[in-house]
Amino acid sequence: MSEFAILGTLRRRALYAFLLVGVLVLALAAAAKYAIPMEGIPWPDVGDMNTGWYYEEEGELNPVGQLPCQVEHTGDKLYLVHDLDGVALGAGDVLAVQTRYQSIRVWADGTLVYESAQGQEYALSSMWHFIPAEFVQGADSLRLELTKYDSASEWNLFPVLQDHPAAVAAYLLADHLPAILMWIYCMVLTLLLAVILLFLWVRKIPGGSLVLALAAFIFLSGTWILLDSKVTTVMGGNYAMTYFLSYSAFYLLPIPLLFYFQLMLEERNRFLQALTWITMGNAGLWMLLHLLSVVSIRDTVVTVHGIILVFLADFIVELPKWREERRKNRLTYTFWGILLVFAAAAVSIGLYYAGLLPPTNSAVLYAWGLLALILCMIMDTVAMFGRVWKERRHMEIYRQLATEDSMTGLSNRNAYELRLRELVYHPPGELGMVLFDIDRMKFINDTYGHHMGDLVIALVGRCIRKVFGSSGECYRIGGDEFCVIYTGQMDMSAKCDRLDQLLERENHYDFPVKVSCGWELRDLKGEASITFQDILALKTAADEMLYRQKKAHGGRP
Repeated sequence: MSEFAILGTLRRRALYAFLLVGVLVLALAAAAKYAIPMEGIPWPDVGDMNTGWYYEEEGELNPVGQLPCQVEHTGDKLYLVHDLDGVALGAGDVLAVQTRYQSIRVWADGTLVYESAQGQEYALSSMWHFIPAEFVQGADSLRLELTKYDSASEWNLFPVLQDHPAAVAAYLLADHLPAILMWIYCMVLTLLLAVILLFLWVRKIPGGSLVLALAAFIFLSGTWILLDSKVTTVMGGNYAMTYFLSYSAFYLLPIPLLFYFQLMLEERNRFLQALTWITMGNAGLWMLLHLLSVVSIRDTVVTVHGIILVFLADFIVELPKWREERRKNRLTYTFWGILLVFAAAAVSIGLYYAGLLPPTNSAVLYAWGLLALILCMIMDTVAMFGRVWKERRHMEIYRQLATEDSMTGLSNRNAYELRLRELVYHPPGELGMVLFDIDRMKFINDTYGHHMGDLVIALVGRCIRKVFGSSGECYRIGGDEFCVIYTGQMDMSAKCDRLDQLLERENHYDFPVKVSCGWELRDLKGEASITFQDILALKTAADEMLYRQKKAHGGRP
């Protein structure tokens, strides 16, 4: 493309960009000039029943402070009572009760109106229970029975909301907005990586395993954070599915991370491989044992915490190697991301077992470290692909130098030999070969010089490409010898006549340039493979025709 054409393209692009920006600026200016303030739908102040509660202790009612709060009560069951006199319950309202206990029962006066998870160990973390106001309409009192998992845990009471279902849903979704946004972020990145993976697969570019490991890690990260928030239960559904999928995502999360590190380090680390198998076996074993009612899944989370801490210990031991990799620019950003996520994980685990991190929000601190690690891994992955792409370009240059004839731009003898070997293993239905030889080439070199001979060879190569390039593969296989490999029927006489006409038209030298050619076509249908001797026989037949034509042209070299 000429310099003026390039400038024209750049000017057009600049003009398009200028027009787009101009339209946006005009739109903003008009909006500012004709501003029309308006009030949107007001954000609801969600009603609640966070006061007026009492709990039963040895037959007496003791007041509960403002919810949320903690109650000093012995025993595995806690009964909460609320007087409904003076409580305005709309006909369409709903009571939203959050718990992290084994079960909950609700009575309106003496009538049982709601119960959930009786005796079933589903609700380790936060779980919302929605009770329509019509179930308690007209009752004098509301009574809740909460059952703990074990007597060692404390009675942590959460807010009780009371409002229209839409207002409660909006409030809960807004309250869990960080988890929702984190999930959306992870899913968008996963989709983007899936597109990149498809591109690599189509273009046969290495690095797909690395992208797949990164995509799996990001997908599991977002899934776990969303499910752990239990926001998916706001609209109802199977809570047990949310519960167990949350555990599955958390238990499997270290696996793609372990694969990613090994791929980035480009080595087979036996310890990390063993840890990967242990992580997979750990997830499967505990899920199976919980299904068989042998152990509660909530009691097995310590094993995943242990795996994470073992991973952290290995990282500390291998710190010099990680630093070396960082100096090699392979894990420059991931190095710091690992430090951040391990620090967040270690602090989260410590606070979790110390009881200082609310179990209903245990993923928040780790999520920030996870977000930093994902960003760092993406930056390193992009940098790695930049190196791969640069190496690929270098390899393409080397391949071009090895298989392309610099004088004519046609494929060279190396490419020709490789193509013949491919044909042995993958023969087409019909295989043809055309051979060319420039007439009087020695005379041209001796009379006009080898430089002029090179120009003639380049001219013939260009003309062969123009005539045969669309229907065959063109090669320069010797000094003034050329070959075209083609499949299917072709009117060779017409093609060779066209070549002679093109040479005559494009020859601007003081002497004629003529080319002799010979060809042969073989039907290979029904043959799964052919031998190299079959191809040589095809070339020999084309050679014989070439030399007959050359003899007819005067027989001069």
